[in-house]
Amino acid sequence: MTLYSDQIGAFIQGVTDPEELRHYIKQKFTEAEIQYAYEAMLAETRALAKAEKIPLLKAFWKVLDRAYAAKAPPLTCRKGCSHCCYTGVAHTQFEWDGMVNGARAKGIDLNEIIGKSEKTIQRVAKVLESGIDPETVDWYQTVINQRCPFLDEDESCMIHEDRPLDCRLMVAFRDVCASKNLEHAQRGVLVEEAVAPTVIARLQYESTPKIKRRKFTGSPKLRIIQRWLLTWKDKKTGKKKR
Repeated sequence: MTLYSDQIGAFIQGVTDPEELRHYIKQKFTEAEIQYAYEAMLAETRALAKAEKIPLLKAFWKVLDRAYAAKAPPLTCRKGCSHCCYTGVAHTQFEWDGMVNGARAKGIDLNEIIGKSEKTIQRVAKVLESGIDPETVDWYQTVINQRCPFLDEDESCMIHEDRPLDCRLMVAFRDVCASKNLEHAQRGVLVEEAVAPTVIARLQYESTPKIKRRKFTGSPKLRIIQRWLLTWKDKKTGKKKR
């Protein structure tokens, strides 16, 4: 895939190589801009969480939404335009916990979610059981063109308020995408997008009990939704981790 850029940001047709996007971001924003944005987002998130007595992750989503509202053109994404919901979505344990809590608050039964997505989840399970090193697997390709487990029958997101960063960064400003090529999807528009993964990593690190913490690296493990659902199911049934 080719990465295009314009006066708005990085124009992406489909899901491009993350390394290519990181290279684009490094060219667009200086190290000083990135460091300042990182520290500012952390400070604003902590202050908002304390002021509103809400979880850190919910506060962070509000901070990111504010950045979009203040600096970016209005989104053309709307309820039901779900072409970007037919690929893999990778996220951290911190984000997954937020998704589970959000689902629980809405009365969503994860067992039902697993049942409706059994075909795709079994694809992931077979790969994990094959003995292949999970770190070498192209998980996005494993579930490509399969609907997200949290995509409802009306093509809307069941956990929209708690959706992970991977979903929040696939946005459109020109028009509504008409196919899975994601003709109008964009990333790399705001400096806040560039630092968001590291902010989430820091929040996860600080939320981890000190006895379980390792050295902060800024890059926690990412897993696709289907694998997190498998992990959740295994934990509930007492099955050995995959």
